[in-house]
Amino acid sequence: MDSERASVATIHGVQVALDEARMSPKMLEVIRSGEYESEEAHHIASIVEPGERVVELGAGIGLISALVGRSGRAERIAAYEANPDLVPLIERTHALNGVTAEVVNAVVLPRPITATVPFYLRRDFWASSLSPEPFGYDGVVDVPAVDFERMLARHRPTMLVVDIEGGEAELFHEVRLTGIRKVYVEVHQQILGRHGMKRLFDAFSRQDFHYDQWHSTHGVILFSHVDR
Repeated sequence: MDSERASVATIHGVQVALDEARMSPKMLEVIRSGEYESEEAHHIASIVEPGERVVELGAGIGLISALVGRSGRAERIAAYEANPDLVPLIERTHALNGVTAEVVNAVVLPRPITATVPFYLRRDFWASSLSPEPFGYDGVVDVPAVDFERMLARHRPTMLVVDIEGGEAELFHEVRLTGIRKVYVEVHQQILGRHGMKRLFDAFSRQDFHYDQWHSTHGVILFSHVDR
């Protein structure tokens, strides 16, 4: 990343790396105001327990994984992000905060049938996704596709943090969540619709996860296993 383009903002005590040349003015304003991922950031430190192995899907600019790392409780952290432009920002955010984490540029899918998938880039990076809809996009890149079950077998996470812009319903539909105690997920009802939301909750219920109201706010939900 060109150092002349990079700057830093502070959110919840975390220094996050920015790229003013690639981020929209709206995005920069939201981040600098402290509103970016504020609900997730508010709860995450109290959710992570000692010895936690955390995998984040949809790492953005690395704020949440940095907060997990700064908590000092996580044994291991892995952060997956589909947007290749954000990977240097995640790595710089982690470095600024003394956080050690594996950062992977990839999309995690239930059962990928190709080695790569198209990913649609938007200047408001939180709107970038696997879909060209419902609004326009600035570019498209081919991103490595990682099998969800193989990823779980590799990292053996106890906790997942998920923000994948509507992909959450399909992701959890059939995959066994063995060994996982908590899934902290941002749900996107505007994309999933009512049936998609029900399908998501049903998928967790079948595997004995419950809606944890103490650590859930609006569309940011913690599903906790009943036996944790």
